[in-house]
Amino acid sequence: MHPSPIACPGRNVPSFLCSGAGRIRWSVRSLVACFFVWAWHGAALGEDMIDGVLPARCVAHVMTVPLMSHSGSPVVPVEVNGTSGLAYVSFTQEEVGVFLGGMDYPKGQVYPIQTIGGRSYSFSTVVRSFHLAQGVAENVPACVVGDTIEKIGDRPVLAIVGYSILSNYDVLLDFVGKKMILFRLSETAQDCRAMSQWLGPDAVSLPLQANERGVRTGIEVTAGNVPLHMEVEPGSNASVVRQKDARAAGITHAVLRDDPRVRTVVGRVLLGHRHHFDNVTIGEWKGQSLDVNVEKAQYNLLGMDFLRNRKVLMAFPQGMLYVTRAQASTDGDLRVRSALSTHLATATVQETSGVSR
Repeated sequence: MHPSPIACPGRNVPSFLCSGAGRIRWSVRSLVACFFVWAWHGAALGEDMIDGVLPARCVAHVMTVPLMSHSGSPVVPVEVNGTSGLAYVSFTQEEVGVFLGGMDYPKGQVYPIQTIGGRSYSFSTVVRSFHLAQGVAENVPACVVGDTIEKIGDRPVLAIVGYSILSNYDVLLDFVGKKMILFRLSETAQDCRAMSQWLGPDAVSLPLQANERGVRTGIEVTAGNVPLHMEVEPGSNASVVRQKDARAAGITHAVLRDDPRVRTVVGRVLLGHRHHFDNVTIGEWKGQSLDVNVEKAQYNLLGMDFLRNRKVLMAFPQGMLYVTRAQASTDGDLRVRSALSTHLATATVQETSGVSR
């Protein structure tokens, strides 16, 4: 259901280098400042906007990738070691994650990891080649996140695109337009509107906060006048609040007794309750509603039940998050349950009646 922060201490992460027109080559070396706009975006650059969202003259180094799962946990097309398939998109997965299945990956160092359900173990590996849109990475450090390769439709889910790649970019997850756009701000453009205005006047702006590992993937959400650090995680189908944080916000055991019971399988089973908040503050938005799983979790997550049907701009280089209000979905309920429990049991949130949430 949701990935956990994973890192292999002392190892480098993929960075991005130029490699000819219309394609970028990523390499496990220090980042080289290399900005150019793809030839396939040439027509858009003569106009005011790219994909109807980004001011063309203010951005560079643009890649657009379709979100294949529509309103569900986002997946994007990738190619891993020559095999075509899909990858989940995760902000809190610190490295590229891979699923074993029949894939042949070298086994590296075994190390402990922290998942939302507690401590576990995984091992490091190396991906020979990783293709995403016009980008290709070679000899990419990765972590094994599961034994089983699931399928969405007839396409295998091979990997997780994590922080080590995404943090090099401003990342727009457009759940309305069903696309992910990776870009950087232009170093030469002048008189550009502030990025906080790009998503429209109703978008909220929030500074990214560092988690316990010092990685800025979270925001502050206030529930019942209590500030909560919540990791922004599109790979989770539900938002999660730790029991101790819920108690601090006034959600006692007596209150939870009236809430639906839920169970989440993340290698182990987390039992809890689904609680509805009506007094949540997110940036300048006050009095917001938010449904969360109150469980004995290790940290809090802001998941797809909140992010769905919005435009979410994770501006990693600027340390900011910009989010629009939710729009009415035209897809019906096409939620794809996420396999991102990390190391791994596929998890959906279920009430005791067995109805997936």
